Amino acid sequence: MIKIRISKTLQGKIRAGWPWIFRYQVESQSGEGPAGAMAVVYDAKNKFLALGLYDPDSDLCFRVLKLQRPGDIDSGFFRERLVKAMQLREGLEKEGTTGYRVLNGENDGFPGLVLDRYGDTGVVKLYTTSWLPHLDTLVPLFEEELPVRRLLLRLSRNTQQHMDGRGPWAEGTVLFGSPVTAPVAFLENGLKFEADVLKGHKTGFFLDQRENRQRIKDLSAGRRVLNVFSYSGAFSVYSFSGGAREVVEIDSNRHALLLSRETLKRNFPCENFNPPRFRQIAGDAFLELNALRAAGEWFDLIILDPPAFANKKKQRTQAVNAYRRLAQLGAGLTGPGKLLVAASCSSQVSSQVFFEAVASGVSAANRTFRELSRTGHAKDHPITFEGGQYLKAIYGKIG
Repeated sequence: MIKIRISKTLQGKIRAGWPWIFRYQVESQSGEGPAGAMAVVYDAKNKFLALGLYDPDSDLCFRVLKLQRPGDIDSGFFRERLVKAMQLREGLEKEGTTGYRVLNGENDGFPGLVLDRYGDTGVVKLYTTSWLPHLDTLVPLFEEELPVRRLLLRLSRNTQQHMDGRGPWAEGTVLFGSPVTAPVAFLENGLKFEADVLKGHKTGFFLDQRENRQRIKDLSAGRRVLNVFSYSGAFSVYSFSGGAREVVEIDSNRHALLLSRETLKRNFPCENFNPPRFRQIAGDAFLELNALRAAGEWFDLIILDPPAFANKKKQRTQAVNAYRRLAQLGAGLTGPGKLLVAASCSSQVSSQVFFEAVASGVSAANRTFRELSRTGHAKDHPITFEGGQYLKAIYGKIG
């Protein structure tokens, strides 16, 4: 077993729940090992601190599996964690939801692995090659415990780059069940969606915004809604479900806009989604928001849900400026008493910094912003360590 030594400061962070050790943080190491080998960390008093997965392919070389007490990492260990995670999601299906996250990586005790359910289909996505040697243990466990008939394997780009023929695993491998030949259907709060589990972003759908979408439904009655960065249109579906008068979408992805229209028809087959009831704009959101303002358009509810503007620390300042500018443009398209909702999925921008950027942007548009509420992670996307948060949204009334 690989033995790793780290600083006392990092030992304290690990003891408090921090799940990672990066290569530059390793002070000494007893030998090397293959991806998925077990490594152990001892504290300054040479007492056991943590057991975890070793990854020679990544700067993130150690992911914590077990703290404080040593023990076997076997099928029983993983089963206990899986069952606990599934218990946390109990009740979702009764609410009309069959699309949700079953395992949220580090936060459910499976560092570098997520597992999503879409109806009768499960998708495992690996963000480290360290899990590959353990799939022979995990797959039978998943087949026994999960309420799905088939399970698909997805690999992050970094993981695919380091495969080198390791085992039978490849992007898109069916781990059990029948092959996937088309997008798979699932329900979210009783509404109908499909996920492209083979080629779609993440595992096929942005499941983490489910609770915010429900809130949008509750706010949409009689309103003219602008859905910016609409992607496949989930917020639009919820808006119409909540009684929106009109919806306008903006996204640069024409294929996503087509999917949005198909999803609307799936949920409202008798509705007419021609303008002005429903309109789509393909283009850069910042440019199109300016064009809408120049055309004198106004909205009752504006949703700003961009992709992550910052994936690295060095992009943080640029991201904050983008959030501020986006809020300014959005606020310029509405008036007193109307609503603006802004979200961020970037872990590099803290919640407080993001909320301040939104308020600053609204102020730059010569509007006031009365905060109504803030939201974070849904229960199927739990956060168990400081620094793991990424999703945040703020709801406010424009004045």
